[in-house]
Amino acid sequence: MNKRIFKIWASVIFVFLMPEMAYAAPVVTISHPVLAGISLPDLSGGLVNLSHLEGKVMVINLWANWCPVCHHEAPDFARLHRKLGSKVRFVGIALDGKKSAQKFIHDEHLNYLTLLAGSHPGKVLSAIGDRNGMLPYTLIVAPDGHVVQRHLGFYPARQLSIELKRVMQGRH
Repeated sequence: MNKRIFKIWASVIFVFLMPEMAYAAPVVTISHPVLAGISLPDLSGGLVNLSHLEGKVMVINLWANWCPVCHHEAPDFARLHRKLGSKVRFVGIALDGKKSAQKFIHDEHLNYLTLLAGSHPGKVLSAIGDRNGMLPYTLIVAPDGHVVQRHLGFYPARQLSIELKRVMQGRH
């Protein structure tokens, strides 16, 4: 219970000190592939090429255990993933080391594929399109692999759900 209260207070403080980072609007809506050539290890050490995950609508969420807004956002993403089931593929990319990422996954009950950015998270952020290097950072990817939306900062689950339905209906 104390850990939960700490996370809530940390998020509140973060929001008041840096609201433009914590609750940002979508960065840009675009339509071009950026996933080709990005391969990252999963928690068991296997290499996963993001372009091989294409075929259905995908949410790619970059986060870190040290990011209070990421902790605030993650439980809603996990609930949305459970709700949508196999209709949408969720992928987390942890900018932390493996142990820290495992702790975040356990604490926030993440139930989807998590990849590790490795020893050069800045390169991963840049390759994925987060030029500012701020978190959380979320992409919505159409089944053909085109990124249709980028979102910097906290992404309310309700808003994400609306955008996912729009993309699943082919309106992107």
